[in-house]
Amino acid sequence: MFRMSAQPELIVSPADPFSYRYLQLPNGMKVVLVQNPDADKAAAAVSVDAGSGDDPAGREGLAHFLEHMLFLGTEPYPEAGEYQAYISRHGGSHNAFTAHSQTTYFFELDNNALPGALDRFAPFFISPTFDATYVEREKNAVHAEYSAKLKDDFRRIFSAEKQAMNPQHPFASFATGNLDTLADRPDGNVRDELLDFYAKHYSADRMTLVLAGNYELDQLQQWAEQHFAAVPVRNTTPRQPNPPLFADGQLPLDLNIEPVKEIRRLQFTFPMPETQSNYAVKPVQLLTHLLGHEGEGSLLAYLKEQGWAEGLSAGRSLSTHSESNLVVQIQLTRAGLLQTDRITQALLHYIGLLQQQPLPDYLLTEQHQLSDLMFRFQEHSRLSDYVVRLSSNLLVYPPEDVIYGDYRWQPASPAQLKPYLDALNGNNMLRTIIAPGVATDTVDPWYNTPIRIRPLNYQADAQLEAELQQALFLPQPNPFIPTDFSLYKGEPQNKPALLRNDTGLRLWYYPEQEFAQPKARVLIQLQQASVQNSARDRVLAQLYARSVNENLNTFSYPAHLAGLSYQLSASGRGLEITLAGYQHKLPVLLERLLQQMQDSQLSDDDFDRYRASLQRSLENQLKNKPFERALAELRQWLYDPSFSEHQLLQELANVTRADVLDFAQRFRTGLSLQMYVHGSLSADQANTFASTVSRHYPATGTALPLPAVLQPPVGRQQLNLDLDHQDKALVLYVQGLDNSDRNRARFSLLGQILSAPYYQRLRTEEQLGYVVFATQFPQQTVPGLAFIVQSPDASPQDILDSSERFFADFEAVLANMGETEFQAYQQGLKTLLLEKPKNMGEKFVRFWRDADIGRSTFDTNEAIAAEVDQLTLDDVRALYQHALLEQGRPWVIITQGGQVQNAGALTSLPRDQLQRFTVPAGE
Repeated sequence: MFRMSAQPELIVSPADPFSYRYLQLPNGMKVVLVQNPDADKAAAAVSVDAGSGDDPAGREGLAHFLEHMLFLGTEPYPEAGEYQAYISRHGGSHNAFTAHSQTTYFFELDNNALPGALDRFAPFFISPTFDATYVEREKNAVHAEYSAKLKDDFRRIFSAEKQAMNPQHPFASFATGNLDTLADRPDGNVRDELLDFYAKHYSADRMTLVLAGNYELDQLQQWAEQHFAAVPVRNTTPRQPNPPLFADGQLPLDLNIEPVKEIRRLQFTFPMPETQSNYAVKPVQLLTHLLGHEGEGSLLAYLKEQGWAEGLSAGRSLSTHSESNLVVQIQLTRAGLLQTDRITQALLHYIGLLQQQPLPDYLLTEQHQLSDLMFRFQEHSRLSDYVVRLSSNLLVYPPEDVIYGDYRWQPASPAQLKPYLDALNGNNMLRTIIAPGVATDTVDPWYNTPIRIRPLNYQADAQLEAELQQALFLPQPNPFIPTDFSLYKGEPQNKPALLRNDTGLRLWYYPEQEFAQPKARVLIQLQQASVQNSARDRVLAQLYARSVNENLNTFSYPAHLAGLSYQLSASGRGLEITLAGYQHKLPVLLERLLQQMQDSQLSDDDFDRYRASLQRSLENQLKNKPFERALAELRQWLYDPSFSEHQLLQELANVTRADVLDFAQRFRTGLSLQMYVHGSLSADQANTFASTVSRHYPATGTALPLPAVLQPPVGRQQLNLDLDHQDKALVLYVQGLDNSDRNRARFSLLGQILSAPYYQRLRTEEQLGYVVFATQFPQQTVPGLAFIVQSPDASPQDILDSSERFFADFEAVLANMGETEFQAYQQGLKTLLLEKPKNMGEKFVRFWRDADIGRSTFDTNEAIAAEVDQLTLDDVRALYQHALLEQGRPWVIITQGGQVQNAGALTSLPRDQLQRFTVPAGE
């Protein structure tokens, strides 16, 4: 089912309320216009058919560097921060990314500010200045981005994999850039090469534009023509065919990579023919769906049964006009690391099943059916994400399929699948082992990652084949595909109703009618005081949840494929279950989940694996980026009760399998049950869900409060971390003294005002680091500000000094700010607060957030927006003066790389004696 919109006729979901128009400007730029009725936000995206794969030889990272430079001044707006400041002032956000074969720029902001944003955005592609001063400065920003990721395993592994590829293929090149690759040289000034790259690739006929907002399509078209018709058509170089990703005879290969974190992964990369011309049948996606299946008879189910794997995923890592890649990643157990040849044999055996043509018809038709269901009941999300997707699609799909192309999935014929199945063979394979301590003999030149590349050394085990023939088979027909799409037609509500408020049980209910979807979301909190107050029980809760999820996985995975999913996880107050998707078979999944929770099955081997996995996860969290660790330490200090990774690891070392089984039994005692049912369901159906849960888990306890937020004393308190990382970092947290709606409004507005200028000063002007931001930083209902910098060179004291100089200098900016500019900030924040939910999930989260803090009026955002409307410039100036200049609020400073002066030790504060915030009465 679909409908048509505009000319040429774009295929549109019947559930989509948007209107569309496609056109091509005289300069060749392809344009999609999106009328978004009743929207508070507008958005735009431009995608350029050029990326890091087009970097000139010896100028690695030039495309990425160019992306940075376009933000730093155009002829109509030469000030480097003007675009960013305008977007921020009007409640928006912006970003860009450089991929292998495209570069995309995008923004989102208040709907009424779209004309001014386009006025500043379009010159990126017409008249950027490439100011020589900022060319020199922005090299440092690119280098800081590179430096910040030197110990990031994702970047390290990605770069190491390229060392095994054909060096003549552009994908094998370093793409980020650093001070060496972007340096001026006797034979080449990098600014001149930027201009040359821009002229060769940034041509209107290689660009796509998407504009979206609450405007008539004619108005959007007028703006597209007015602002972008002047983008020049340049004499660009036609894209040449790439050499093969792996040279003839280069495969098969073994690649070893040693990571920073405790990662154990076995990965298989198969170069494939291109898929873009076959997007309607999606051959590689079909194969990855089958290889990545987790149900009965699947490769993952077998590997888990052997105790060799914890997870498996399959997908594409590259897709261009001339080639694609199919990648299978297997997360290994310690035992699995010793069985890589047997795992390889199991994968190749499963591939053999796929090559036994033809595949059963139901495997082909199910993908078509499920994809059409997703399209039929399409839901929108963030508008900026949507315009990015459409602008990217317009580079590869014909205009009529710019929306539907992602969902179009016709059954593939044997002839269409054959080239891709032929490429799935052991002689066309890069096998990569990623694990601590693997044998290495050289390093990746960009990230210094230890690696080894050798011809594939794989020996099959003849005795294993008989076992594999019994264990591995193709998926059966999916029993969870929904067939009942009826909608609830009862009386609408404007907020959730409390259906039940019994001893130990509270049930909230909201019948969704704004989003006419045959779907529901159910949240179940099984609250247990021992989990909230004990690090040991938190560890046991995580191990228990893991065991239930593992035991249920082969049953629940087909449900997930059919659009019905669940999540069981340990929370700070017990266990939490979330179910979401098509409501038709939701009761079946819930009943089976609750039965599985009652039937605790945990072998010694499984317990050892789950404990090792949790240990690895906690230890890896301690190796996160410095600014991420600083934020984690801040939150752990602020909340009571809370437990650090070190405390959890200490408890984990001493728990046993018997402890987990004992936890499963005693967890049921003294439970409090909090539920929220949201969707196209009746009150009777909601009550039935509650009764089902109560039958398995009777609720007799008292509802638990959220963890308390501590109130540190006024003044500066610091905690310095000692991380194994070359970068330095500082997080400055400024806490509000009360959590009234008015104070939350004041801090939110001040954060909105400070965001862009703080970034402009410390990142763009002073080049302190790649990670720089100032933001409102609320914790539950408690307002606050956070100033966050990670730097390759500057010490925490330098960062704090720069921040305080900024605070002093910005006082004059606030003093001179006019009412018009201030009102723009007010309107921008109000738009953010009052933005309507774009789908059922967003609405669900917003309502539950208020229910969880006991705000039964469900009006937090509306109330804060009303307070924002009443604020004056003097109110904000007074808060700025007192909180930042006079430091009359608590300042908590978390650092990496050294202490700062004139700050007390955070660890010396008596946490048990500090005041705690409470939710304001009546709110």
